[in-house]
Amino acid sequence: MSVTTTAQPVSVDVRTKLSPEEFHAEYMGRRPVVMRGAVADMPAVSTWSAAHLAEVAPDQQVRVKVGTVSAGRTAVVRLADYAREVGEWETGVAGDDDPGDPPGYLHDVPLLSMIPALRRDLEPFPVEYFPRFFRDQWWSFTQFFVGPSRAQTPLHFDTLLTHNLFFQMQGSKRFVMVADAERDKCYTYNWRWAAVDPEAPDLERYPLFRDATVLTCDVEAGDIFYMPPGTLHKVTSPSASISFNIDWHDRASALRGIAAVREGMPLTNLRYNLLFALGVVAGAPRGLLMPGLRSYYSYIS
Repeated sequence: MSVTTTAQPVSVDVRTKLSPEEFHAEYMGRRPVVMRGAVADMPAVSTWSAAHLAEVAPDQQVRVKVGTVSAGRTAVVRLADYAREVGEWETGVAGDDDPGDPPGYLHDVPLLSMIPALRRDLEPFPVEYFPRFFRDQWWSFTQFFVGPSRAQTPLHFDTLLTHNLFFQMQGSKRFVMVADAERDKCYTYNWRWAAVDPEAPDLERYPLFRDATVLTCDVEAGDIFYMPPGTLHKVTSPSASISFNIDWHDRASALRGIAAVREGMPLTNLRYNLLFALGVVAGAPRGLLMPGLRSYYSYIS
């Protein structure tokens, strides 16, 4: 029997575009925030869709997740074929028909490295929010999420314990979150995944979750959304959606990311965090470190 919590979810702060100084002083490393409409003027917000991406690079091969995101099953498809599948799915949903199984989810894909022409639709890009290491060639740190309505990623945290700045270009996303400090109430496994569903928790199986504080927000096209390191989050797409994020470290999070090997973080992740620490803490040149980081930005997590 599923038993849900009685506590009401807590809404995340919604602000207009914050200055870098306000962001760093009020939110960075502390709590999530939505910056409503902060990048609404970017050309991508008014032009991007799966169909548009396919027009730009129809023969681009992309790897999509199929089935549940946490299962890790993937397939390689042409971008044009993927856009067609998404369009057919959305037409079926809109027509109140049973559209069948949803298309795969293009998840954690470095589209700006694969299709450089897309970068011009994201200018001017707000690099001032990031540490200096991430500002030059910011596009090389992006990971994209392109998918149909009803796409969902279960509760998890970002694997390197990075800060997460998330940019919504098309559609919307629903985030349901639990702070890093309450990870022990979420029954995590395989380092980053959580067994409990924060929207319908089975408190007989997961009684510790009864005392967890659940945070929620809706992120809309043109918004920037920030999550501190270690924030557990479940993500649902109410509509077809395109978004991307940049996972990034400052000095404190990089050092914590190294120490997290004692918490069970995989050794591969330790290697990536050591490389980030060399850049952010020790000031090693980005060009020297990027060859070792490239595999992080070209794998499906």
